[in-house]
Amino acid sequence: MHNFIKVKIEGKNINNYLKWLIKNKISIHKLKKDGKNILYIVIDSKEYSNLKKYSQNYQINILKYYGTRKYLNFIKKNIIIFISMIISIIVIFIMSKMIFSIDIVYNDQEIVKLLNKELSNHNIKKYKFKKNYDELEKIKKDILDNNKEKLEWLEIVESGTKYIVKLVERKKETEQKKYGYRSIIASKSAIITSIKSFEGEKVKEINDYVKKGDVIISGILEKPTGEFIYKNAVGKVYGEVWYNLDIDYPLYYKEEYVTGNTKKGYVLNFLNKRIPLFGYSSYHNFQKNDNIVFESNIIPVNLVREKQYETIIKEEIYMVETATNQAIKYAKEKLLKNNNKIVEIKSVVVLDKKVKESTISVKLFVSVVEDISKIVEIDIYN
Repeated sequence: MHNFIKVKIEGKNINNYLKWLIKNKISIHKLKKDGKNILYIVIDSKEYSNLKKYSQNYQINILKYYGTRKYLNFIKKNIIIFISMIISIIVIFIMSKMIFSIDIVYNDQEIVKLLNKELSNHNIKKYKFKKNYDELEKIKKDILDNNKEKLEWLEIVESGTKYIVKLVERKKETEQKKYGYRSIIASKSAIITSIKSFEGEKVKEINDYVKKGDVIISGILEKPTGEFIYKNAVGKVYGEVWYNLDIDYPLYYKEEYVTGNTKKGYVLNFLNKRIPLFGYSSYHNFQKNDNIVFESNIIPVNLVREKQYETIIKEEIYMVETATNQAIKYAKEKLLKNNNKIVEIKSVVVLDKKVKESTISVKLFVSVVEDISKIVEIDIYN
C-alpha cells in the first residue's frame, strides 16, 4: 500500500522548482499553486528525501499524511495514551479473570467454615485466578467425595468476579426406634379431623372425640375365628386440639434503629459534664463508643475519642383493641414456634382481658389442628 504525503513548498520562482521536479521524474499525484511563491503537491512518501536536493532556497513542510503512515504518525503522537489504554485493558482483562469474593449460601457456620477450607485447598480464594469449567467440575467432585457424610450436592456459580457456592447438606438419618408390632394412639385429647391409615385397622373415625392414649389405628386384627393377627400400624392422625393461654402485652412500644450514619469527635468529661470539643456536635438520638485518650487519677476528668451512631426511635402507645390484636398475633407465633406438630390455627377466642399500668393481660382460648399420632409397641405376650 502506497503512503502519500501532502507537501507545502514555499520560495521565489516556484515555477523553477516545479520544472526541477518534472526533470527529475518525481511523480506528482496532485498539484496546486497558490500565487507565485507557494506550491502544494501530493507525492509518494519515499520521494520526500529527493525534494531536499533542490531546497536550498525553498522551505518545505509536510502538511498531511495519507495511508498507513497517517495512522502510524497518529499513534506516535499519542503513544502515551495508547500505552495507557493497552495497560488498562490488560489490567481489566486480568482482573476479570480473578476472584474478588466468595459467597457461600448457607446458614450453618460449621459447614461454611468447612467449605472455605476445602475451596482454599483447591486454590479457590480471593485474588486468585478463576477456574475453567472442567476444573470446577473436578473440584466439586473432590469436595463431595471428601465430605460424603456432610454434603449431598454442591454447585459453584461464577457471577462476574464472584463465586456463589450453593449446597445441600446431607441430613443424618436419625435412628428410628424399631418396633415389633405397633398401634397408633392419640398423644392428647382432641376431635379427629383427618385419618390417613396405610396399615392396620382404624378404630376411630373423623369427628370422633378421643382422649389421650385412645387407640386410633390398631395393629391388632381379630379374625372371625377369634385368632389375632399382629401388624405394624402405619398412618397419620390430625385432630383439633385446644389451648388456654395467658399473654401479657405492653401498651407502650419502643424500638431503636441504627440509621448507618456516623460521626467522630473528641469529648472532655469533667465532673459528670460532657463537653464536646472543636465544634463537635451530637445527633439527636445516638449510640456511641468511647476510646479514652487521657484520664487523670487525681481529678475526675478524661478526654475520649467518641464515635456516634445515629439512631431513630420508634415509639407507639397502643389502644386496648390494638394491643389485644397484637397479643393474639404474638400468641399464634409463639404456638407455631414452640410446637412443630401444629399445622393450622383454626380460631382464637378472647376469654378475658385486664388493663394494668403499662400492659394488658389477655386470656385466650386457641383451637388448632395438630398431628396427634403417637406410636406405641404392642406387647403380644400379655
